Amino acid sequence: MKGARPGAIPAGPAPARPAAPAPHAHTRPAPATRARNPEDARAHTAVAMLELQAGMREARTPAELAYFAVNEPRRLLRGQQIVLLARRGAGGPFAVRAVSSVTHVDRSSPLVVWFERLVRGVERRGGLAEAHELALPEGKVADGYPLRHVLWLPWLARDGQVVAGMLVARTVPWQPADVALARHLAEALAHAWLALGAAPWRKTVAGLRSPRALLLALAVAAAAMALPVPMTALAPAEVAPRGATLVTAGVEGVVKDVLVEPNASVSKGQVLVTLADTVLRNRLEIAEREVAVAETRHKKAAQSAFVDVRGRHELAVAQAELALRISERDYARELLARAEIRAERDGLAVFGDRKDLIGRPVAVGERLMEIADPAEVEFRIDLGVADAIVLGPHARVKVYLDSDPLRPVEARLARAGYQAKVRESQQLAFRLVAEPAQVDGPALRLGVRGTAQVYGEEVSLGFYLFRRPIAAARQWLGL
Repeated sequence: MKGARPGAIPAGPAPARPAAPAPHAHTRPAPATRARNPEDARAHTAVAMLELQAGMREARTPAELAYFAVNEPRRLLRGQQIVLLARRGAGGPFAVRAVSSVTHVDRSSPLVVWFERLVRGVERRGGLAEAHELALPEGKVADGYPLRHVLWLPWLARDGQVVAGMLVARTVPWQPADVALARHLAEALAHAWLALGAAPWRKTVAGLRSPRALLLALAVAAAAMALPVPMTALAPAEVAPRGATLVTAGVEGVVKDVLVEPNASVSKGQVLVTLADTVLRNRLEIAEREVAVAETRHKKAAQSAFVDVRGRHELAVAQAELALRISERDYARELLARAEIRAERDGLAVFGDRKDLIGRPVAVGERLMEIADPAEVEFRIDLGVADAIVLGPHARVKVYLDSDPLRPVEARLARAGYQAKVRESQQLAFRLVAEPAQVDGPALRLGVRGTAQVYGEEVSLGFYLFRRPIAAARQWLGL
């Protein structure tokens, strides 16, 4: 080809590739790097690296590239978990941006906080710019982390500044060849990261070189900051039964069997759970024999009462003893009947798994399951303490279910907890309960989860955007 560089490969039509996965999409499997001989292994590794670089070029936003970086290279690097950390602004601290197989990073998670502290320790020791395996510090989180070999891969700008980095964790030690391959991949990811992050700012700064344009932009921004908008917050939600009847243990014991399946229809009086009744049956048998003995004594005392004055006194004692033994027998019989836990109403038996209940010791009043009407549902929302906003009575709530995220369900706030508690996600949150506002809307299945958008009072756009920085500044300044 005329004018072609010697040794260059003629360019052909590029094959069509799927768009880079959004943060909520499934990751595509990376090609395998195992081969029968070293030549094939190097060829497979080169192909895998080229495909990863092609995937980097398909990313349209830094968020897509971050999700790609923590998921796609795992097969090539043989890493079980990858964590991406980037600086908060110019010269700011490192913060976790993405984690493998996680669509949303919880800032208050102990593991996320530990990752950030680990990188801050590397920064204090001056080892940010070099790729190396880290020595994990001692601590509760570090001791419980199963992946003991963690490699730090910096993402360097052209001037040598570390703009981001990856922590690649796995169970086997890192070899020099693995580190060299990971360093090459980090250089390509850093190039793509800088390309995506710098281009928008260049266009913006170029358009604001004129003082008049700059003043106009500031005036428009100030006017926009005064626009009234509703204060909203996002929180995880779950479809739960409304007005459900609790099924509890009526006697202390061990669960012997669960006779219904989860979410199965039950009728009133149906046996749901049976407890081990060996001790209760023995107690009832002993009580019945004691009643028989007391009846015999009562008959003997009644016969002697006709001929002896002292026998009349013994008759009264025998009657009292017989009444006591009968009461003990009736109580033992009632306890034995409570070993069979029955449904108090018709509905669905709502609980987790039968295996989780069978063999479990239970106390009196301990919750086993719920019986709910599938037509009567509500939304249970756990609003984090950091996202707490002022909510009025019957505040608007919009729920986006994971099973149908394109059709939100309108709801109204029914009640809100005044005290924050640690929920199932190990986060301190307020419990909100909302009722669906659409009577004739789509049927809601119990147990479906999603995200709720809770609406508060109207505030200015500036306060909406800078509420958290204002709160952080107030706490830092002590105002």
